[in-house]
Amino acid sequence: MGESKDHEGDEEVHLTTTDIDVLEIRKAARRHRRQRQLSYIIYLVMGMLLFLLFWQVLAAPFSPLFSLIPTPIEAVTHFKEHLFFSEPMKDRFIHACPDLSEGLEFKRGRLSALPEHCFGYILHLLHTIRNILIAVALGTVIGLGVGLSTLLLPWIADVVTPVAGFFGTTPIFIVAPFFVIWFGIEYPLLTTIGVVAFYTTLLMYFFTRRAAENMPVGFIESALTLGGDRRTIFRWVYLRGTIPEIAGGFRIALGGAWGLGTLVEVLGPQMGGGFLIRMWSYVMGHAGGPTAVVSLILFFGVLAAVVDGILVVVIRSFTRWSESGHQLGL
Repeated sequence: MGESKDHEGDEEVHLTTTDIDVLEIRKAARRHRRQRQLSYIIYLVMGMLLFLLFWQVLAAPFSPLFSLIPTPIEAVTHFKEHLFFSEPMKDRFIHACPDLSEGLEFKRGRLSALPEHCFGYILHLLHTIRNILIAVALGTVIGLGVGLSTLLLPWIADVVTPVAGFFGTTPIFIVAPFFVIWFGIEYPLLTTIGVVAFYTTLLMYFFTRRAAENMPVGFIESALTLGGDRRTIFRWVYLRGTIPEIAGGFRIALGGAWGLGTLVEVLGPQMGGGFLIRMWSYVMGHAGGPTAVVSLILFFGVLAAVVDGILVVVIRSFTRWSESGHQLGL
């Protein structure tokens, strides 16, 4: 009886020690995660402060770029003042309401009965944001659809990959002017949306293919050993295993789409944030020109960073289980 009680006591001590070890590991993991998050915030703030300091130095009176680069405060102030109404845009009859302007008459050199918000930045910027998001969504659906279909039907990859590889090696800055010249500037579906969707489709296709090729062979072999067929492996192995890498590719595609969509508008269309940059670039030598261009570029940079941050939070909720998701910076 005494030996039995001693044995039970030893077992209780062993279980208690194991539970304590697990709790300590969990606490250490949470502490390490908080430290990593705090370090990320500190580095982010330091990077922003260094960027603003460097910008302020370039815009200082002693800088040779003083006449071309406004200070951060000047850029932000200009953007706020012209967001909903811009007097220079009204003086030059540059507006964002083509439907409302039909049938209006010029009175004393001005358009009559046109709302003031038509002469602000806001409608142009919303136009650009809408077109880019539509294009990225369209390109993602096509790229993912074709890329994932190659996992079920390998012959599709034999046909699509050489073609995608050919267009993928073509510099996008050559493709953009081609779309603008070939399709004209009056059809955003074939210019801004077309170029960004084309670029996104190629990227998402290649990221999907690479994610599938990087899938550990052991996962596939284990699924085959358990009796999985092609469709089952596609659903339970490939789809789940490729999500983190595909998500990383989507972040890259969306990040590049902001600059590419704005570039297309700079080249041709008479609407959008890129068009505003082109409009103000004509008066770079005059007061307000450099400030306007820098403020618009700053807006798109901040917009891209904010959207990417939101995207990271959303993706994290779907890839908490994935170690490769953390390696991709998700």
